[in-house]
Amino acid sequence: MNDTKKTTLLEKIGVTPKQIGYLMLSDLFYALALDLFYVHNNIAAGGLAGIGTVLNSLFGLPVGVVVFILNIPICLWGLTLKGKSYIFMSLIAVGVYSTIVDVLAFLPSVTDDKLVAVICGGILYGVAASFSVKAQISAGGTDLLAKLIITKFRHVSLGTLLLLIDGSIVCLAMVVYGEIEAGIYAILAIAVTSIVTDKINSGFNKADMFYIFANKNMDKIAHAILYDMERGATCLTGTGMYAGAERKILLVVVKPNEMPRLKAIVHKYDPSAFIILTSAFEIIGEGFEDLNLTSTIHDDDDIEK
Repeated sequence: MNDTKKTTLLEKIGVTPKQIGYLMLSDLFYALALDLFYVHNNIAAGGLAGIGTVLNSLFGLPVGVVVFILNIPICLWGLTLKGKSYIFMSLIAVGVYSTIVDVLAFLPSVTDDKLVAVICGGILYGVAASFSVKAQISAGGTDLLAKLIITKFRHVSLGTLLLLIDGSIVCLAMVVYGEIEAGIYAILAIAVTSIVTDKINSGFNKADMFYIFANKNMDKIAHAILYDMERGATCLTGTGMYAGAERKILLVVVKPNEMPRLKAIVHKYDPSAFIILTSAFEIIGEGFEDLNLTSTIHDDDDIEK
């Protein structure tokens, strides 16, 4: 009897249904931002979609089709550097994204106020970007282009390359539309997207750090943290400069909703304990969500070729 487990296509590629779900949500929100706010208001907020927006206003070309065609040479270049699985998933992601954008192109613009369009579209773009991070699947575009270029110009940072690429697209929009306002609105849209993306992503990993200076029952406090809260604790050693005495300090990192419970534990065993509480912008590691904002599946941190 053959007990060999059948391997699904997703398992062969190395992705999960959850990642596919995040990808679909990402593509949907990107498409809604374009179709409801950006395209009809001539806001070319960087990326290949920005080029698609410009060409749509000039020649009436479907934005999704333009994005897909522009991605083809980028993916062909990436094939030699990233491998078949990586590029295969990128093409699928781009194809789905392009299709959704064009299928929803019939939707009317929600507003003719460009400032409102910039804010609302930027929020949708930011939400889409956060789902894209969770999916960890490359959607091609200028992100992939920058990662490929950086293999040839390693002295340039990824952020700088993306800034140069998106900046060039914004300049193209200003030239085509013949008004500097087009560039200003595009820059504002990119800024809103960046802020929303950072806020959402950092929100996943926010935590609070406690420095606990207990005068008694330090071991009981640590035991309750380790086994009742199931959180880690680190014992640091410090020297009080006034008395010159050495004392132990307990360092604990918890999620915001666990903060009251930790305070109660410390108060229970040592009401006179001195506590320093500070917010941690991002915590990566066991017990906290690990978001690598730059990685994708089959994406090596350092490409050797």
